[in-house]
Amino acid sequence: MYVQPVEPDDLSPGLREFWDSASDGGKRFIQAVANAPEHAERLFPYYVNMRFGTKLGIRLCELLRLAIAQTTRCPNCLAGRVAAAGLSEDVIAAIPTRGPDTFEPRELAVMDFGFKFGADHFSITEADFETLYRYFNQEEVVEIGMLCAQFLGFGRMAMVFGLETLACPIPA
Repeated sequence: MYVQPVEPDDLSPGLREFWDSASDGGKRFIQAVANAPEHAERLFPYYVNMRFGTKLGIRLCELLRLAIAQTTRCPNCLAGRVAAAGLSEDVIAAIPTRGPDTFEPRELAVMDFGFKFGADHFSITEADFETLYRYFNQEEVVEIGMLCAQFLGFGRMAMVFGLETLACPIPA
């Protein structure tokens, strides 16, 4: 880990509340960003409200998050699950191939955009926006972009800071 974690007992009451309800990977992320406590105090209410207060609904948001996670390769992001999204493990396993038999066209549009946003944002064209606008209004399209930025940025930050490891260590 390239950023020393703040001990849970040293977290502010607000950050401690987020930490108490977080997954193990979420706890590591909170402890790392708590080194900048004023920013962290503003970050987590924004992140939670953006992720769970989405107009897209929790299922589309979760499909988008998992599509972005394929591009960051963040183990915590890939392993994370939101039960309320109602995604079975079979559906989650189908995200990389985005089979049309598994997903609705609007879900495919969101995931395709997420993959491009995360892997090669220069490949996003007017046609991608035309596809999004078939299923979403302008507010929702902007929300999709904001969620992509959030998921991509935090997934990459977790990897760059060394909060996640891509390989399991082999014992000596």
